[in-house]
Amino acid sequence: MTIYTTSLAAQITLTTFFCFLVLVGVAGNTLSCLVIITNRAMRTPMNYLILNLAMADIMVVLFTAPRFILAHAFNHPDGLLGSFVCKLFTGGNFSWLGGSASVFSLVAISVERYFAVIHPYGTRGKLTMKKVKYVIAGCWLLAVVFNLPLFIFIDYNKNIDFCTEFWPTTWMARAYSTAWLVLFGALPIILMSALYIRVIRRLWFKSQQGPRATQAAIVKSRKRVTKMVIMVSVVYSITWFPVLIIYMLNYYHEAQEYGNITYIIGILIVTFNSCVNPFVYAFVNERFRNHLKNLLQLPCLKQNRIQLERQRRKGGSESSNSQQPRHAFEIKE
Repeated sequence: MTIYTTSLAAQITLTTFFCFLVLVGVAGNTLSCLVIITNRAMRTPMNYLILNLAMADIMVVLFTAPRFILAHAFNHPDGLLGSFVCKLFTGGNFSWLGGSASVFSLVAISVERYFAVIHPYGTRGKLTMKKVKYVIAGCWLLAVVFNLPLFIFIDYNKNIDFCTEFWPTTWMARAYSTAWLVLFGALPIILMSALYIRVIRRLWFKSQQGPRATQAAIVKSRKRVTKMVIMVSVVYSITWFPVLIIYMLNYYHEAQEYGNITYIIGILIVTFNSCVNPFVYAFVNERFRNHLKNLLQLPCLKQNRIQLERQRRKGGSESSNSQQPRHAFEIKE
């Protein structure tokens, strides 16, 4: 595929970046899922939304590979088979499907944070395990409905060796690309900003009522989670807005070629967004970080650590019962 650049060096560089992001994205988000699934204490409605976000990000990076990595390894078929391959693999439709689900998940997380912090004792907006199932199902249902036109109108373009969208009329293409910018760019960012501004003001700039020790622990936990999801939302806003604008401009300016180098770099940035979330979780959330460390330890290392802990406790118990002077114990240690 040479549509985006005729430079071999540039193609190798972009493919290398995509390979790296795909590997990091799949590994990081898979670990995030395992941290939540394998730890009973982490199985909360809020964390299930984060689990859904991680699964959506895995879909984004996985289906980036056929379009920008694997396509270099084979000649794309033409005709009916080429159209089928475009719609399901090399057209990137499932990447956009995962991206749509991740946006809806972020909005759901911001709504959950709003009610958890602003109305902590109310039941109207409280997210339960039953409700979270409907929320997650709704995220994917909306994503599928909105992405159906891509599965219908994308096809293989033999002239440029790339899967492109073939819309019946120009106004349909412009309306759809504008809807992407509004529904997945402007509206989510405005809504999340409005909700998080109120959450930040409540947590950091207003005094909390209730028993001081108990309230301090609750506020600390809420601040930790809120900082994490705000960072994820900010990264999304920064990385998605450029490609949404570029996608819309493709159909408003004839000189703007679909699949050009600017568009490909925009997709590269979106792929980066799907890779960075696990690092945000580990950096901001100490609890998540500790569970991740335990998950990454090999079974043999865990067993050795447990044995060392037992020996240390046994040695400490024996030393405390011995009649040796204190300096002898210190020398031994």
